[in-house]
Amino acid sequence: MTHNWKYIAIMAAAFPATAAFSQSGDAGRKALDLERYEEAKSIYKSQLNDKKAADNAYFALGDIYLRTDKPDSAAFYFNQGISNNKKSYINYVGLGKIAMQKGDQARAEQQFNEALSGKGKKDPYVLAMIGEAYVNAPNATEAQINKGIEYLKQSLERDNKNAVANVILGDAYLSLKKGGEAMTNYDRAIQLDDKYATAYLKRGQLYTSSRNYPEAEQAFQAAINLDPNFAPAYRDLGELYYFAGQYDKALSTFQKYVNLAEDTPETKAKYASFLFLTKNYDKALQTAEGVLQKEPNNTVMNRLRAYSYLELNQPEKALQAIETYMQKTDPSKMIAQDYEYYGRILGKNNQPAKAVENLEKALQMNDANVELYSELANMYARNNQYDKAIEVYKRKRKNVEPSNADYYYMGNIYMMAGEENAGTGNPQKANQFFTQADSTYAKVVEANPDYAYGYLWRARANASQDPETEKGLAKPYYEQFISKAGAEPEKYKRDLIEANSYLGYYYYLKGERDNAIKYWTAVRTLDPSNPQAEAALKEISKTPAKKK
Repeated sequence: MTHNWKYIAIMAAAFPATAAFSQSGDAGRKALDLERYEEAKSIYKSQLNDKKAADNAYFALGDIYLRTDKPDSAAFYFNQGISNNKKSYINYVGLGKIAMQKGDQARAEQQFNEALSGKGKKDPYVLAMIGEAYVNAPNATEAQINKGIEYLKQSLERDNKNAVANVILGDAYLSLKKGGEAMTNYDRAIQLDDKYATAYLKRGQLYTSSRNYPEAEQAFQAAINLDPNFAPAYRDLGELYYFAGQYDKALSTFQKYVNLAEDTPETKAKYASFLFLTKNYDKALQTAEGVLQKEPNNTVMNRLRAYSYLELNQPEKALQAIETYMQKTDPSKMIAQDYEYYGRILGKNNQPAKAVENLEKALQMNDANVELYSELANMYARNNQYDKAIEVYKRKRKNVEPSNADYYYMGNIYMMAGEENAGTGNPQKANQFFTQADSTYAKVVEANPDYAYGYLWRARANASQDPETEKGLAKPYYEQFISKAGAEPEKYKRDLIEANSYLGYYYYLKGERDNAIKYWTAVRTLDPSNPQAEAALKEISKTPAKKK
């Protein structure tokens, strides 16, 4: 498959990009930026008995747990914050965040209204965190993101010196694919705090997404220069090298991230995902299994285990793993790739009907995944649903113009349909499909007249319409194939044997002895022990040549 940011897609459900809001110099925030979650928890727990810091500490702890996919623990700390102080506006925001993560916006807004009562409506911290909740909502809509932006702007109106708030606002604009506005806010964060490594990290991420790799590398290196222990910069730099096709450099750089980041299941999960991305499936599976021993319900690792088993060609284990994953996972956290892999796994386990159902779900979630259409069409064809298979290719045209490969697969589907009808005693219907196959293969020849296989496919489609070789419908196409492929006999050996065998038999039926000998001799030259050529030449030798 092509580089389609699969790592980001796999990981996104469990590891959101930004952490709890505070000034960039805050020790707890610093630990979070370094992805040292246990260290951050320790810092915030030490603040729980400090009356001035307790509200924010409870919120920060809840936010860490929420962002590492532990909503029950998150709710505990948010509620503890409220129990400790009924006017803990920020912890109502935390409860609203949980509701947003569950897709319950109405409940979230009730909690946000509580947070905005009294002094909360003027608190830049409260305003920014409500904004972030909208921006980071699962599958956030444009309306939700814009609502989040409004809250973030209100926050900055009350505290325009906060670098972290500018970074979160930049993330919001990036979610709307407004790269210019995102970069403006990241730059503003750097102006406010030129030692804020995370702002440089965000610049690098933005440049990476726009495939401006040199600028991205420079931004990540700037973050590393500010803090050589800044683990996330090594992670994203490793991803950058992957997208640039520098796989060895990518893996070694990502290993630096693992060495610097906190030794937690979350870090190992990210490492496993990167191993998967770089096709180290054995190591990815081994790492995922290690995480699952400590966290059997880890969403990403259960997902990755199933994916890895499929890539390692162990379809039965893949099926067991992905069904376990799907039983444990909240449907709202399922991503398109889950249904894509489930469909493929089902196909490998000879369950084409269920495979089709899940591949269709994957395309419903992401109809721009052009590579998936061919797989879905082939699965329909395996289920003898040829009309639906062709319809899939027509749907694909809405996203991309058909390629030669598309015409090839479409032609094959028509051939399969024709062969089925021929086998069930419906030659007229069979010939309709064979004719459609021929016209489809013809498009390959039209697009690339020098492509030898296009003529071979047309020959086969025409031969199927003339099973007794009475009309010689395939003759001109086999001749054209030989003309195109004859200069490379080793490369096309098997197919040249097929073409010459057809022509030898055709001329034998026509009584044209010399031409028949010519083509059967060509078969014997390609394959000296070919039994058909030996038998044909022996039979022809018994037939006297026609008198001229």
